[in-house]
Amino acid sequence: MGSVRLCWTRSPPAAKLPVVSTTHFRAAVVAFSIAACKTASPVPESALDAATADAPADAAPAPLTFRGQSLGSPDRTIPDVDAIGYEVDLAVTDATPGVESFRATLRGTFLATRALTAVALDLEGNEVDDVSVDGIATTFTRTGDRLDIALPQPIADGAGFVVSVRYHGVFLQGRTGAAGFNTNGGLMAVQRNREGRRVFMSLDWPGRTRRWLPVRDHPRDGAMLSTRWTFPTALTVVSNGRRVGVTDNGDETRTWEYEALTPMPIYDLHVGAYDQWIDQETPAATNGVTIHHYDYSSMMAQGNAAYADIHEAMNFYTDTFGPYRWGTMAFLQEPAIGGGMEHATVVSMEETMFSRPRVARGVAIHELAHHWSGNLVRVATWNDLWLSEGFSDYLTGRYIESHDGVAEGLAQWQGVLRQGLLTEHAMRGDALLALRPADPEADPLRMFTLIVYKHGAFTLRMLESVVGREALTTFLRGWFDRHAYGSATTETLRTELAAESRQELRGFFDDWVYGVFHPVMTVTTRAAATAGMVAVTVRQVQTVGPVEGFRYPLELELRHGAMSQRVRVDVTGRETTAMVAAPFTPTAVIIDPEVKLFGTAACGTGMPDCRTGWTCTASTTLAGVRYCLPPAAPQ
Repeated sequence: MGSVRLCWTRSPPAAKLPVVSTTHFRAAVVAFSIAACKTASPVPESALDAATADAPADAAPAPLTFRGQSLGSPDRTIPDVDAIGYEVDLAVTDATPGVESFRATLRGTFLATRALTAVALDLEGNEVDDVSVDGIATTFTRTGDRLDIALPQPIADGAGFVVSVRYHGVFLQGRTGAAGFNTNGGLMAVQRNREGRRVFMSLDWPGRTRRWLPVRDHPRDGAMLSTRWTFPTALTVVSNGRRVGVTDNGDETRTWEYEALTPMPIYDLHVGAYDQWIDQETPAATNGVTIHHYDYSSMMAQGNAAYADIHEAMNFYTDTFGPYRWGTMAFLQEPAIGGGMEHATVVSMEETMFSRPRVARGVAIHELAHHWSGNLVRVATWNDLWLSEGFSDYLTGRYIESHDGVAEGLAQWQGVLRQGLLTEHAMRGDALLALRPADPEADPLRMFTLIVYKHGAFTLRMLESVVGREALTTFLRGWFDRHAYGSATTETLRTELAAESRQELRGFFDDWVYGVFHPVMTVTTRAAATAGMVAVTVRQVQTVGPVEGFRYPLELELRHGAMSQRVRVDVTGRETTAMVAAPFTPTAVIIDPEVKLFGTAACGTGMPDCRTGWTCTASTTLAGVRYCLPPAAPQ
């Protein structure tokens, strides 16, 4: 079997854990700032080797670099060390089905953010053979999933150093079907995919990189990657970034080399190896990127259908939200978990989706959007996860509106709202999570609900009504540019958007981001004493959320026979009555006709029927309350 080598590099402080344990990182990070991004140019490995070659005794040591890049200054918001890049050699030592094993060496380059005498990496399982720092052998201890490394000599604040860890382990046995992230994760061998064949693949989200690599396993601290993988010759191996070489080794193995010199959260690292992929291409996007999709040989037609317009999504995102900064882009059909995974430049796509190409298409568009939200601008803490997932769902909706037209865009937003309402109405009140929960940092798997996706997407959609769509679009383009290759928090979003829009957004964020749930309302009308005016009363009936009720702009469509009138009511509390102009007395009211609000109407005995296509559904969260649920999106 072959050997595999991974090199990771990275730029400014990211959204991943510093080189203390995850527990220490969570305790240390309360406030943070965004550091300037570091840029890098690919250089041959020989250049790195040359930089460490013996020099005359009286010569000053060459400055430490990573793959030819100056290390710059550390991100001092990260405790102990700022990870810059990783290089890994990993060799498959036994490919026997069910007992696959490997040996590896990881070489990580770090910058100290304080004076150090030891560093800690995250590593779960595996057997560590030896550790060195700047080429000097050193001692280490292991406690749980923490690898503590003694430094042979103290490291000064701001200094760079290289840690090498040589170790060996086994491929974890991946499970398909309903198995989730607790069962799966790490470097896996899935013995039977939907074609009955073995697939090798990694799955690192949310904190599973440590299951096979000694790293700083938190999304904040990003890294660039340069990888070298050796697998049996029959397998095609795909990993992050640009393929820089493929070598036959003469022992029935082949080495595949990749470089991804754009910083990414460490959970983005991915490798997949399979013998039945067909490499297909889309037309080039206007930025020159040709998107590849590696489909099972039995699913080529479905793959072509799913990715038919993915290059057009690339064009939309680039034109609207800023440049694509990753160079390459590929999608892999795999026995993935959760639909898709946004591994930077090499997205995993769950194999079972391709029987429904429309679903696979939507997932692909969402995962591509992560190359702006989540991958490019990383989350500073897991509590800020909506800045990744909610943003990506919002960008997806924007593209579908633009590309597919108004009717399809409305259907998309109805589908997002449906999933969000179902999620929140299925929870007991004491189990509800805010979109951005209060500190301390939560377990990411507890955060991993459709709240961060659907409620998050609608939070941005509602901000369009507050600051204007054009203004929000301009802001987001600047957001991705300012925070590229770094991490961000929800409070940074609020303060920057408030400053740029010149609006006070604290109340909005308190209700919709830091609070829980959504409005469920009734709307009644009556003729006003003044001719041509109608009194509209909005009552909120939910028993969770802000005590005084949500505050939001509400669009209504008043109807009387063939006549209709659009009006807006600024809802300011539990009960709001407003006078609106209307040339008739309404006999029916459509609440939120363009589906811009994360909320819905109450329904049931003595109340108006839900709008056409919506169903009156019982709520678990609100005892005795029924609410109007949108139709499911077309499959």
